[in-house]
Amino acid sequence: MRLFLLALLLAPLALAGCAPADAPPAAPGEAAGPVAPVPPAGPAGNAEIGRVIAAILGEEAASTRMGIKFAGEGEGRIALVYLVGMNWCGTGGCNLLILRQTATGWEQVGNVSRVSTPVRVLTTATNGLPDIGVTVSGGGGPPAYEAKVSFDGRSYPRFPSDEPLIDAFGRVVITDAHIPPPAA
Repeated sequence: MRLFLLALLLAPLALAGCAPADAPPAAPGEAAGPVAPVPPAGPAGNAEIGRVIAAILGEEAASTRMGIKFAGEGEGRIALVYLVGMNWCGTGGCNLLILRQTATGWEQVGNVSRVSTPVRVLTTATNGLPDIGVTVSGGGGPPAYEAKVSFDGRSYPRFPSDEPLIDAFGRVVITDAHIPPPAA
């Protein structure tokens, strides 16, 4: 066990020595590396989504825990990113970032507030993107209920509907189990 911990502590030093000596320095005004750590790539192993999320969150990426799930196909493919951290959560829940895959990469199409888990992708779609069922609770409001958020052609709404969603079919994609625990 001690040998494993020692290897774990020395690994960054060994890797630092592997960098090529003739690597060009960063250009003036250009960062030598990413400003924030790249979040996990998600179940599809898509590293690009991690870079896009890091760019959207900026400095907050380092202190944000997140659950990432993909839904939809082709032009209707989206990534649901449940953000957990001091800057993303309140008594009414946390933020759900929604990204759409395009021919040129991923673009943000929603940042829904007051969302608790579970989050569902419904079997219905609006304007080509899946409808999403989000749990709304806390914040001094009514007891927990599920609301539908739909794409209006430009974005998903910032706040879920105050109307409960009834008899909607779909599948749960994000639960508390999908959110990594805080770093020790």
